[in-house]
Amino acid sequence: MSESSGEKTEKPSAKKFKDAREKGSVARSQDVVAAVSLLAVTAVLVRTSAGGLGRLQARLSDGLSQFAEAGRGDVNAGDVTMLIVGDLGTMGLVAGPLLATAAIVAVAGSLMQTGWIFSTEKLTPDWSRLSPSTGLARLKPSQSGLDLIKTLAAATVIAVIAYQVGKAILFDSPRLAWMAPAAAATEGARHLQTMLNRVGFALLVLAGADFGVQKWRHYSSLKMTKQEVRDESKSNDGNPEVKGRVRQVQREMAKRRMLGNVKNATVIITNPTHFAVALEYRRSTMTAPVVLAKGKDLLAQRIKQIAREKGVPLVENVPLAQALYREAEVGQSIPADLFGAVAEVLAYLVRIKQVLL
Repeated sequence: MSESSGEKTEKPSAKKFKDAREKGSVARSQDVVAAVSLLAVTAVLVRTSAGGLGRLQARLSDGLSQFAEAGRGDVNAGDVTMLIVGDLGTMGLVAGPLLATAAIVAVAGSLMQTGWIFSTEKLTPDWSRLSPSTGLARLKPSQSGLDLIKTLAAATVIAVIAYQVGKAILFDSPRLAWMAPAAAATEGARHLQTMLNRVGFALLVLAGADFGVQKWRHYSSLKMTKQEVRDESKSNDGNPEVKGRVRQVQREMAKRRMLGNVKNATVIITNPTHFAVALEYRRSTMTAPVVLAKGKDLLAQRIKQIAREKGVPLVENVPLAQALYREAEVGQSIPADLFGAVAEVLAYLVRIKQVLL
C-alpha cells in the first residue's frame, strides 16, 4: 500500500544526505546560536562593564564641559562634528567587544552544528516558497505544534526566571534606597547578570532539545520511497541491462582474443567432439605448458577448425582433455598433476616429428 501511494517509508541513503548537504540543507537550530550568544555576550559584558561605564562617564563629563564652554562663544559645524565623532568612537569602544563576540559566537555556533558548508543553492530564487500550499504545510500539527510548544516553554522559563530575579530585587529595595547611587547600580547589575545567565543556560537546554527536533525533521524530510531507493540503486550500480550487455561484449572480446591465440599453440588436446584445449610449450622460455584456449562443443569445434587451418597438431585424449578443461585456466600453466600426461603427448609429437620444442 505504501509503495503504491509513494509514501516515504525508507531510511535516507548516504547519497541522499550528501546531496542535501551540498544544497545547504542540514539540521540547524537557531536557538542554539541565540543561547550560546547570550551567554558569551553576558560574560564579556561582565568583564568590560566597568571600563565601559568609565568611558561613558568620562565622555559625558567631557561633553558637558564642552557645552559649558561653548555657551560663552559661537558653536560651528566643526565643533558639532567633533562631538559626534567622539561619541561614536566611545560607543564603538563600549559596544564593539559585545558585537564582535555575538558575531563570532554566532558563526561558531552554526559551525558546531553543521560543520563547514559552502553552497549557493539557498541564494537561488525559489518561487515555490511563495506558494500558499507551502505556507499551509508549515501549519501542520507536526510542524506548528512543536514550534508552539517550544515557544511557550521558552516564554515560561524566561517569565519564571524574571519573576524570581524581580522578587529578589523587590526584597532588596529597602536596602538599595540607603546605598550610594554607584553601589545601587552595581547591585542592580549583579541581579541583571544573574537573570541573563539563568536565562542563557535555560535556553541552552531548550535549544539542545530543539536541535534534536530539527535533526528528526531533517531526517524525516529525506526519507525515501521504495521506488526512489530502487532508482538510486540502479543509478549507483548501473542499469542491469547495460551491465549485462557490457559483460557480453567483454566475453566476446575475450573469446576472440583466445581464438586468435590458437595459431600459436603447440598442440590441441581433444576428445572426439566435446572438448578442445590448446597448449603452448617452449622449452627455452617456459617451465610448464600454458593454456592458450579451451572450449566445449561449438567452441571446441571452432578451436579445432582454426588449428587445422594453421597446421597445429591435434591429439585425441579423452580423459586428459576433460581434466584440462575442468582444472586449467586460460593464460595459466597447467596443474602439476597433469604434467606427466601432457609430457607424454609432447614426447609422442616429438618422436613423430610433428613438433620441435
